[in-house]
Amino acid sequence: MTNDVFQTIDSNDLVDCFGGSRLGDARARAQELGLRITSTTGGRHAPGSYHYSGRAFDAAGSHGAMRQFYREMAGTNPTELFYDPMGGIKNGRNIGAIGGHGTHVHIAY
Repeated sequence: MTNDVFQTIDSNDLVDCFGGSRLGDARARAQELGLRITSTTGGRHAPGSYHYSGRAFDAAGSHGAMRQFYREMAGTNPTELFYDPMGGIKNGRNIGAIGGHGTHVHIAY
């Protein structure tokens, strides 16, 4: 029997670890555009949300920056991309606005 010690890692590190480099790159781009990361693994989300597994984040800021971020991320083949003023993408398909994403962009890989 071993006495393994487990440490809690920062949510920024968790996003990079579980979401892979695409999520980390998306996060960096969001911040370059002046968006702030408003949710990673914490908070309340839909059951089964990619947030809980460290594969998603939400970013908020000016409407112009969120529109730009959505346009750029749509070309990166995200698992989910939601921003109600522009629509939604899930598993490579445009699904339209889903509601609840008018004030932030949600992205998952």
